[in-house]
Amino acid sequence: MSTQTARSSLENTSEPSSTCRWKSSPISRVHSSVREKRAIIIGQQFAVSQPFQHGNCRFTLQITDFLDSMSKLLLVDGYSLLFRAFFSSPPFATKAGEPTGALYGFIRMVMKLLDENSPDYAVVAIDAPGNTFRHDSDENYKANRSETPPDLRSQQKLLHELLDGLSIPHYEHVGFEADDVIGTLATRGSAHGQEVIIFTGDGDYLQLVDENVSVFLTRRGVTDLEAYNPAAIMARFGFEAKQLPDFKGLKGDTSDNIPGVPGIGDKTGMSLIQKFGNLEGIYENLEEVTPPRIRELLRTHKDQAFRSRELATIVIDLPVEKQPEEFRYDPTNEEKRQLAAKTAHRFEFRSLALRFETPLGAPVVVAEAKALENFGVEPEVTDSPREALDWLKKQGAKSQIAISQTDEGFYLAYNKAALLYTGDLKEAATDHQISLDFGDEKGDSLQGWLEDESKPKVADDAKLLMRRLQGQDIRLRGIAADTHVMAYLCDPAHQKHPLPALAEKFLHLTLPEPPEAPKKKAKNVSLFEEEGAVEEATLARRTLEATYTAVVAELEPKLREALREIDFEKQFEHMEVPLIPVLCDMECVGMLLDPAPLRILGEKLETDARRLEKEIWELAETEFNIGSPKQLGEVLFEKLKLESGRKNKSGGFSTDAFTLERLAEEHEVVRKILEFRGTTKLKSTYVDALLSSMNPQTHRVHSTLNQAGTITGRVSSTDPNLQNVPVRSEQGQLIRKAFIAPKDYVVLSADYSQIELRILAHITGDAPLVDAFQTGEDVHSRTAAALFGVEAAEVSKEQRRLAKMTNYAIAYGVSGFGLAKQLGTGNAADASQFIKTYFETLPGVKKYIDDTLKEAKARGYVETLAGRRRPLPDINANAFQVRSAAERTAINHPIQGTAADMMKLSMLAIAAEMEERKLKSSMTMQVHDELVFEVPHDEVETMTELVQRNMSEVPAKYFKLKVPLVADVGTGVNWQDAKGRE
Repeated sequence: MSTQTARSSLENTSEPSSTCRWKSSPISRVHSSVREKRAIIIGQQFAVSQPFQHGNCRFTLQITDFLDSMSKLLLVDGYSLLFRAFFSSPPFATKAGEPTGALYGFIRMVMKLLDENSPDYAVVAIDAPGNTFRHDSDENYKANRSETPPDLRSQQKLLHELLDGLSIPHYEHVGFEADDVIGTLATRGSAHGQEVIIFTGDGDYLQLVDENVSVFLTRRGVTDLEAYNPAAIMARFGFEAKQLPDFKGLKGDTSDNIPGVPGIGDKTGMSLIQKFGNLEGIYENLEEVTPPRIRELLRTHKDQAFRSRELATIVIDLPVEKQPEEFRYDPTNEEKRQLAAKTAHRFEFRSLALRFETPLGAPVVVAEAKALENFGVEPEVTDSPREALDWLKKQGAKSQIAISQTDEGFYLAYNKAALLYTGDLKEAATDHQISLDFGDEKGDSLQGWLEDESKPKVADDAKLLMRRLQGQDIRLRGIAADTHVMAYLCDPAHQKHPLPALAEKFLHLTLPEPPEAPKKKAKNVSLFEEEGAVEEATLARRTLEATYTAVVAELEPKLREALREIDFEKQFEHMEVPLIPVLCDMECVGMLLDPAPLRILGEKLETDARRLEKEIWELAETEFNIGSPKQLGEVLFEKLKLESGRKNKSGGFSTDAFTLERLAEEHEVVRKILEFRGTTKLKSTYVDALLSSMNPQTHRVHSTLNQAGTITGRVSSTDPNLQNVPVRSEQGQLIRKAFIAPKDYVVLSADYSQIELRILAHITGDAPLVDAFQTGEDVHSRTAAALFGVEAAEVSKEQRRLAKMTNYAIAYGVSGFGLAKQLGTGNAADASQFIKTYFETLPGVKKYIDDTLKEAKARGYVETLAGRRRPLPDINANAFQVRSAAERTAINHPIQGTAADMMKLSMLAIAAEMEERKLKSSMTMQVHDELVFEVPHDEVETMTELVQRNMSEVPAKYFKLKVPLVADVGTGVNWQDAKGRE
């Protein structure tokens, strides 16, 4: 039977007045009037009008046909679920580099909700752009929210396109939040007897719960749900859902920056509402409130309590502009299914596309689940090297075997068959591996197969596996592919590429997390509790680990095809795969550290920090925690009344480096604070971190070198990060002095001279740059001569400084404003004019920038000279700052990324020649454009020539450079002395 509902329309009965604006007349007060009228209109069978007055505004409630009674309405809080999906879903991206992980997690959840609930009507509510009436009412509303991550922001913009393409109804209302859209639709649906189901991660919606409305809150990720009906609300709070806004008026809401009454939390707030019903009841009986402290808090913050309630109250009667039938969900419409399949392909959601391409009635979900079940691999288990070798022989001599190692043994997999070799556990040699007996070297042994270059192998994070085996004196060879590195090359914007995420994206398989490893008895050296008997948990784990290894084998051809599509397969084979053992060797060697000078430096830094702390306290005339941004902000900007500048994301005073540096020239206390920060950071980040990471037996520091750790392609260093050790400060030089050479060795350091400018010269072909590098002239003097129209010999120091700053600024896409700041002129107009002159003098640079930006905007990515791709999802963004940052990246990446590729080529050539000549020297670290070695005295001359030649000639030949590359080499008893040539 058809029913009726209310629609309100705003009708101003007087001339425009501030009293009719949402800010001056908070809409929640209007809604209370609307609620009083609801009893009049519900149940009417024909269209009528119900006018009423509120201030200077007249409202008309119109009755229109809305929804079928006894039907089901599903309401989804769009951005809430998208936000949770962003942090809980794999970081998927399209082949063009467009982030889609949050969209994928979101739409999977929405489709699951639609499948499980089979609603007649469905709406995804979305927050409209811009501020809402709540922001107009209170400028601090949600002021504490952090800036949306760029990858999430780009996916928010695509949400409408995705929902439209899948024919999933959605709605937003300018000036209001998704809460208000859902509040309106839920209230209307409930009034007409509909079953209403709300899915959200926001507890504010609980106020909408009634006999027809249920709210499901997401807890962890987007699948763990907590259901609320009236009984659940009463059980949790001790009062009804409609009283929750009053509760929020008391306790506030930190997530939305709603203050409430300071000093009143959950327990006190609930007891007050349980006793007095609402805010009106509390204030009518204020003298009955105990203890006195709470009574005074309520009296002091009365206005704030009522304003907080207004902010927390969801609007329930928006003038919805769509007709009810536009919210009907029909999954059987064939035309819509075809559009949905096309949309799924556009976002590269293959399993979703399959769902819509499969004829209605076919068990798509069941088929996929069965496929996953069939993919599960239960491994054969053996502790016999001979049986393991027989298994490998059965797979074929040329078959590419996937390998992995866990605490339970060594896994081998091929073509959905797997073997677990258990051997005998030995004492762990290092923290990076367990020690397995791979057999007698004189007889049957897996070691020979592992070290055989002709036996192709694939692994996920092969370097880690190499390092584990190297601790057992096994040199893993024959690595043909690494799925972790391959996934990174396909999607360099994300550093993490977990195997379950790759399986989901490329194989449409959902891999569960592995169960906990079974606990082994302290004295047991076998993986079996009893011969021939494996506990159920152990079997489950082994099956899953074997499945993981088999998935690696299945992923390799998929990822190889993806590399082929971006034309990077050859570079992967010839540059990235050979680099894996080189980085492994560097990690294993590590860098030798002398802890004594570091401990002395640490003590000095601690003394300096305490001295600075006292001086700061004296200047501030109070003691406080200098490391606390909140306390520091209060002291500087409230007590000392310094110019505060901008606020941070939480609404407090910003005390970041930019803010303090701006104040440092005028205020001694700020200069002391900056010095204190530098001192404490140096101690904690470098001195303490190095000492704690040093092996106490060998005194070596083994940093992890990440091949898939940066978006530019550079190798990064972590645990500890040795690439950020300061270079120019006195303390930084003392830290570098602590990295020493072993007895009878020296430290050799080699770094490229002006490599990025040389790449810029090659790309642009501009004569002043090319000629300077070809003839060995000073490139900055040559550039200055061209800029200022003088002879190179006549260039002043200031002119050279300007030219040098501009050369590097242009390479990094710096604007006139940015250049003015770097030059210290403060005049952006003059700097812009200088850039214009620069471009006139070096037109090739201008052409490179223009062409690069044009291609980047058209393709959505840029590439290095080697073809390494960097996605730029924000290159066409509407926001100026976001787009400008992407444009600077577009200009710089081909240069910086190519420098990274050149370094990798040099490392490969040097390592290969060192091995071929059986030299005793070791490559120990790569820091940006620098390589560090430990070299015995009798190999210094050999290594100096070898390193300089390979660093200069190999990349130049590979890229056919127009300019030479130069590597400066120095040696010393420690790292700083080797770098002393600077």
